[in-house]
Amino acid sequence: MQQIGKNQLSILIIIFLIGSTPLFELGIKAKQDAWLAMSAAAVAGLLLTFMYVRIQKRAPEAELAELYTMHFGRWIGGFIGGLHALWFAYESMRNVRDVGELTMMALLTFTPKWIVMLLIISAAAYTVSKGLEVFVRVVQLLFPIVALSYAFLILLLFIARLPKLMQLLPILENGIGPVMKSAFPDLLSFPFGQMVIFFVFWKHVSEKKVIGRVSYWAYIGVSIFLILMNVLVLCVLGPELAALSALPLLEVVQMIRLANILERLDVIVTLLLFIGLYVKMTALYMAAVFTLKAVTGIAYRFCVLPVGLVIYASSFLETNNTYHLWIGLDITLKIVPLFQIVLPLLMLVVGLRKKYKSAG
Repeated sequence: MQQIGKNQLSILIIIFLIGSTPLFELGIKAKQDAWLAMSAAAVAGLLLTFMYVRIQKRAPEAELAELYTMHFGRWIGGFIGGLHALWFAYESMRNVRDVGELTMMALLTFTPKWIVMLLIISAAAYTVSKGLEVFVRVVQLLFPIVALSYAFLILLLFIARLPKLMQLLPILENGIGPVMKSAFPDLLSFPFGQMVIFFVFWKHVSEKKVIGRVSYWAYIGVSIFLILMNVLVLCVLGPELAALSALPLLEVVQMIRLANILERLDVIVTLLLFIGLYVKMTALYMAAVFTLKAVTGIAYRFCVLPVGLVIYASSFLETNNTYHLWIGLDITLKIVPLFQIVLPLLMLVVGLRKKYKSAG
């Protein structure tokens, strides 16, 4: 069985949760209180992560599909596992489509979208075929690039004196209602509830005893970073402009002008978003393959290509980017709590009533 270390787990959680999150100004329906909505969702997501770790500790050697089987029986658990594999593949498809749309919007305007998406899904398929250890090593190599690039951009924003804290005022102008409405279920579902994917990967961590501690600290660190990025975009653009922009972070970085030398830094943002989307897409693709293998018993290597073909084919179902964003940010986020909250909560309740043998 492939094994990863605790530091590799930490880095994977950080890069996975960052993903494409800075691409959007999440919680903007709460206007200048968007960062409060992010904070509320992050706290709720931490509680979800506590629940996930509690369930995982019952059977440290079990993956998600095996946990479903243990708690709900062979047939019901297997059916739910199959549904979850489909859901992982669907979420991966959304990231494939994001890459295609972003490339056409920011870089290669005249390149056909199907070529861009074929290239990125081929790269992901190759990575998935090599297994978890190789994928995590790739993420480790990308981590310093991501960390240094974000640090560089944030530094330049402050040097250029673009953030204005006045943009965050008045705080809670319309009370707590709009904040809670923006946070739940949308922000909890994306990105914080996506920690549910680590049910698939925790089994492969070599040091099982530190899974909880490592996961909590990585989650808290990346949550603080995402909230700060949300605040920065609000402080630069203001709530009105941030709400109208398709890619708020890109607009923020395009405003950086230093001594007529440093400008047009949007290529860095595009690189960061490509890295985030690649990692998230590949992790979800791999989770779909692992889960399908556990449900059907088909060898891992034989699941890689069929799942990849399904992901690529389904990425064309949405007719345009506006429809794609509407499906993702309005429809999908209302359904996903079934996989992130309802099913894990059922496992927690069932597990309190029965004793289970360790999977293996």
